Amino acid sequence: MTTIHWPRKPWWMIRPDDRTALVSIPFTWTLPGVRERLSRGSLLWDRAIVGGPAVDLIPGYFADMPYVTEGRSLVGALQLVNPMATRTTIGCPNKCRFCGIGQGLIEPGSFRELAEWPDLPILVDNNLFAASEAHFDRVMDRLERWGWCDFNQGVDCRLLNSHHAERIARVKRPVVRLALDSIAHADSWETAFGRLRSAGVAKNSIRSYALIGFKTGPDEAWARCRWIEGHGVKALPMWFHSLTAMESNVVTPEQSALGWTDAERMRIMQWFYQHRDRNVRVKGKAA
Repeated sequence: MTTIHWPRKPWWMIRPDDRTALVSIPFTWTLPGVRERLSRGSLLWDRAIVGGPAVDLIPGYFADMPYVTEGRSLVGALQLVNPMATRTTIGCPNKCRFCGIGQGLIEPGSFRELAEWPDLPILVDNNLFAASEAHFDRVMDRLERWGWCDFNQGVDCRLLNSHHAERIARVKRPVVRLALDSIAHADSWETAFGRLRSAGVAKNSIRSYALIGFKTGPDEAWARCRWIEGHGVKALPMWFHSLTAMESNVVTPEQSALGWTDAERMRIMQWFYQHRDRNVRVKGKAA
């Protein structure tokens, strides 16, 4: 399996044939830095095309810069950022309040299947299990030939059925990232996990994202991540940012009212990603 790391900051490339800077901006809080760099200009480019989720979430941010174009349909842009990544569907039918896709800000329009897509093993579909069985099988036929795959987005446990699990298990080395954004979906998560295991997917091939800081406090976040970990699955807490956040990893007044502090945020992130902090909570109590 090839390991390809996603960039953690805006990705830049100069297209020399037409002296164009291409910039992919994943996070809204990096927009000011990109704007400042573009305002300085360069001897290497005359114009720029900016795109990515941040541009969709705050459209018009570069509108007063005549040499900057906001682009949303650059063919092959995804593969420039990650040469092993592909998507086979666009959008998501869910309307999650914490997600720009569900609110129609990113990939607007109805959920749709692509007739063709780059044959690559890292999937960034927002909700592949919402696709038809025929489309899903076409995707899995290709992934079987690769011999490995990575469901890079957190998959919708409520939609993962036995057929999905059986097809995933036929890939020699799959990586599946479940999502448990609310403890209300614990039964669906456990059912999906059981289907994957029964089909033959190894525990070490399963991860689980856990959205934290959205409508719930630290005790609930620790309990949910511990619950995931209790199944032998690595919990991956994801800090909630508002869709137009201009700073990263900031505890907002709303989150503070739920009991969050920056120390609490750092403690849970460091523990589940690095197991560094010994002052951890067990069943809501400090150890």
